[in-house]
Amino acid sequence: MNRSFVGVFLLLTFLVVFFSSCEEEIEVSPSLVTEDILFVSGEKIRVSGRIITTRNINATDHGFYISENEAFSQPIIISLGEREAPGRFIGEAMGLRLGRRYFVKSFVVIGGEQIFGNIIPFETLTPEIFDFSPNNGPVGTIVTINGKNFTSDTEVFFGTSKAQVISIDFDSRMQVRVPPVGSQPDVNIRVVSQSRELVFDNIYRYTTGKFNQLANFPSSIRIQDGVYLQEGNLFYVGLGSDRSQTINQTMWRYQVGSTNWEQISVPAQSIWRGFTSKTYFGGGRTSVAFPEFSRDFFRLQNGTFVKLPDLPFFTVNGLAFEINNQLYVIGSVEPPTFTSASLVYRYNPSSQTWNLLGQAPFAINRNLISFTYQDRQFIINPDNRELVAYNTTSNSWETVGVYPGEIGNGTGIGAVVGQKAYVGLGNRSVQMWELDLNNFEWIRKNDFGGSTTFRNEATYVHDGLIYVLRSAELQIQGVPSEFWVFDPLGF
Repeated sequence: MNRSFVGVFLLLTFLVVFFSSCEEEIEVSPSLVTEDILFVSGEKIRVSGRIITTRNINATDHGFYISENEAFSQPIIISLGEREAPGRFIGEAMGLRLGRRYFVKSFVVIGGEQIFGNIIPFETLTPEIFDFSPNNGPVGTIVTINGKNFTSDTEVFFGTSKAQVISIDFDSRMQVRVPPVGSQPDVNIRVVSQSRELVFDNIYRYTTGKFNQLANFPSSIRIQDGVYLQEGNLFYVGLGSDRSQTINQTMWRYQVGSTNWEQISVPAQSIWRGFTSKTYFGGGRTSVAFPEFSRDFFRLQNGTFVKLPDLPFFTVNGLAFEINNQLYVIGSVEPPTFTSASLVYRYNPSSQTWNLLGQAPFAINRNLISFTYQDRQFIINPDNRELVAYNTTSNSWETVGVYPGEIGNGTGIGAVVGQKAYVGLGNRSVQMWELDLNNFEWIRKNDFGGSTTFRNEATYVHDGLIYVLRSAELQIQGVPSEFWVFDPLGF
């Protein structure tokens, strides 16, 4: 064999072995970097690290250490387990404390040796609250609370009552179920995360409104389309018909606080489907079966029914109301023409004279929901549920809103207590709504719990309460009229 060839071969072999040996020594300890804080909230952190080397590492564990001190005593350890390839890794920890300064560092275990990366300080955030909706409703309503940095142990209280937390999404959006009402219907919402309490400035209003049934009407007569009047705490009801079949010739009086109604003498022949205001009544028909119209006109004064001069016009089922000591009567369903259904009359008690003021913009009768506030009469147009105000000072009409509830099959009630109007309870409807007469915002009240097959036949307001006499529909047999009281603020 050629000696020079052998020498060259041996030299090359030596160089390969030498350089291979040097390369293995360089790659024994890979570089480890605690790379970036990807996300931090009130109780959660997401952090990345990176193992830098050109070879597989065969690590038995890797991850992160988190501690409230740089010595990392009693650390929270994020263990991500075994790993072969170098590169980036991400870990996440929950259960951190709000508003605290922490430190995090990466680690990897290779061949029984634990290698640590650099230390990065960070601070957990504190929760904040922004808004909630809806701001009112009954028990069981789902309320959404928007904010940020909510923790998994977040609790929500409505006043002193603890709500059920249904979900917390992205640490910033909660859905809770409104708990049973406590001692007050208007409450603050408190959000408690890790003992840190946040309170909304705006209040949540529980749906209020409580119906209580008083003693049933003492007669088997079920008044329909009669007259009802009021003087202070004395309520009057009567005339009209018995279930729209026969004329009713009787009248009753009720004093607030009494056990029941008492029958009183009848002031005149019966008036069916006449107009009725707080102290006036008249018009209508004297027969259910035949179109026998009445021009009778009466006023209640100090418990006495005073007969006034006959009406100069016919009106059947007209709407009547009193503003500034003047009586207004609008509409008539007979004869069935637009003109008769929309004429506006005003009565001056000083001169005992009537004036025709013009026409309403739509057909009006006493079965429409209406109420009086200051110088205006508010009427809900059943065709579109618009709330229309008739200004008696300017003799003008204006649409001021839309009723959000059910109209029902007529005979709904409208009553004013203070600066709030209460509207609803139409035939076959259980809804009652509150209208703020300052800003014209509607709020749903608690539903009526009685039968829906009754019609409202008389409505009274006294001492913040609304009293309603309800008579069953014609097909309901053997059921007396019901007398209810509604407390708008009750719960």
